[in-house]
Amino acid sequence: RWSLDDRDADAALERLASLPQGAARRTLALRIKLKAARLSGHTQEALDTARLLGKHRAFSATAAQSIVRGLATELIHNAHDPAQLQSTWQSLEASERAMPELAIQAAQRLAQLGGSAEQVRQWLLPVWQHMVDLPNALAEHHALKLVQALEAGLHDLDAAWLARIESAQQANPRDTRLQYLAGMACAQRQLWGKAQQLLAQAAPQLRDDRLRRNAWRKLATLAEQRGDAQAASQAWKNAALAD
Repeated sequence: RWSLDDRDADAALERLASLPQGAARRTLALRIKLKAARLSGHTQEALDTARLLGKHRAFSATAAQSIVRGLATELIHNAHDPAQLQSTWQSLEASERAMPELAIQAAQRLAQLGGSAEQVRQWLLPVWQHMVDLPNALAEHHALKLVQALEAGLHDLDAAWLARIESAQQANPRDTRLQYLAGMACAQRQLWGKAQQLLAQAAPQLRDDRLRRNAWRKLATLAEQRGDAQAASQAWKNAALAD
C-alpha cells in the first residue's frame, strides 16, 4: 500500500503478487490491486480484478457493473486493428458482451478500424433484437446510438438486414427511430417513393436533433430529384431549424 501511496503502481503490484494466495484474495488486497492496475495502465488486469471484486460483492451490483463496463470500454478503444478488437471482444464475459453500450461501442470501433461490415452488424444484432422485442426496455440514448451505428453501414447493407429493418418498422409503425432507419435504408437502395413516405412520417416526430435534421435533409434532396422546388425549400428550412 505504501508503494501505491507513492504512486509506484508497478512496485505495489509486485508486492501483492508475493502475498500468500489467501491474503491476495482478501477484499482489501483486491481493492489495492485494482487501483494499482488502473494507475499503471494494466487495463486487462484491472478488469480481471474488478470481476473478482464483483463476485466477492465488494461493491454494489450497480457499482461493479459500472466499473467493469468502464474498463471493458477502455480495452475496446485501445484496440488498434480488427484482429486485436476481435480478441478483446471474445475475452469479455457473456454478461459483458450483452451490455448494449459495450456492443455498440465495439461495433463502432470495429467500423472505425476498417473491420467487416457484416461483423459490425453481427455485434449489433442482439441489441437490435432487444430494441425490437422490447422497445421501451432499451435506454433512449442506446437506441439512438444503435440507429446511428446501423445507418453508418447502410451503403453495403445486405438483403437480410434490409428485410429485418422493414419488418421491425412494420411491427412497430409508431416508432419514429425505426421509420427513420427504414426510410434511410430505402433511400440507399433507391426506393425513392418508400423512402419519401417513411421519412415524411418520421421527420416531424423525431426527438433527436441529429436524426430529425438528417431526415429533413434527405427529404429535401428527394424533393429536388423529383423537381418539387417548393417541397425542397421547405424541407431545407426544416433541416436548418433542427440545428
